[in-house]
Amino acid sequence: MPGEHISQGQADEFAIGSLEPQLERAIALHLAECPACRDIVRDSERLAATFALSTPVRRSPSRLKGRVLTAAGIRRPGPVSRAFAVGRATAGLAAVVVAVAAFTGLVWVRGEVRDLREDNAALRTQIDAALSQEVEIAALTRKLDDQEKAAARLEEAAAGDQALIVALMSPDTKVAEVYSSEGAGAGIGRFVWDEQQKKVWFVASDLPRRPPGETYEIWVASGGKYYTLGAFEPDEQGFARHQASVPEGITSYESAVVTIERDGSPNRSGPTLFFVADLSALTD
Repeated sequence: MPGEHISQGQADEFAIGSLEPQLERAIALHLAECPACRDIVRDSERLAATFALSTPVRRSPSRLKGRVLTAAGIRRPGPVSRAFAVGRATAGLAAVVVAVAAFTGLVWVRGEVRDLREDNAALRTQIDAALSQEVEIAALTRKLDDQEKAAARLEEAAAGDQALIVALMSPDTKVAEVYSSEGAGAGIGRFVWDEQQKKVWFVASDLPRRPPGETYEIWVASGGKYYTLGAFEPDEQGFARHQASVPEGITSYESAVVTIERDGSPNRSGPTLFFVADLSALTD
């Protein structure tokens, strides 16, 4: 026993007192030096006590006692000796029955606990699998939403490109160059006015993106007053294509500029970056 640990079966039998005396003494000596085995035995004792308290005590029938005594070969000497022997045999039989019942109940309880733990582990695995599937479904849903939004943006851009192509093919469309306000270099884009569709386009390239809180905004002047055609932002490559409807009641433009404005600014207040060089072709 020294240097070895007791088994679960030995712990259960030690807890209900069904071991042989020699082995029981050896285990008792081992438990005095081994905390791990003491914990195992303590757990078995708790289970045995729980089962013993939950099992009702019943008297065994007298016939059963007689049959057991006869089968055990107990003789019937004299009345006193016979009574003493019967009492001792009955007590021994009762102890055996209690020990067997306790041990059987202990094994049953331990099996039930093991089965419950296995069921809980299987249920946890199923729950984890279901949660994993939910996470995957949520990720796929977000990906699908992003793809649908990207497809909508592409569809909108394609529709805008088609409208611009139609405008450029029309003989009534007027196009003017857009230059930097510094006056150096070639034009950075085009200002397109389509009388037939009542739409205006601003198309430019190589525009730097504005920092957060700032945006590009295009304005047209008519009758000494500036009218906004809306704010816009270039894409990652610096390309910008902004489409707007011709403001109601305006038939000619005196000038057009692109400024830097704060988000949500209702009036022109920022510095001018670009201007339309020649608007004479865009007037009625």
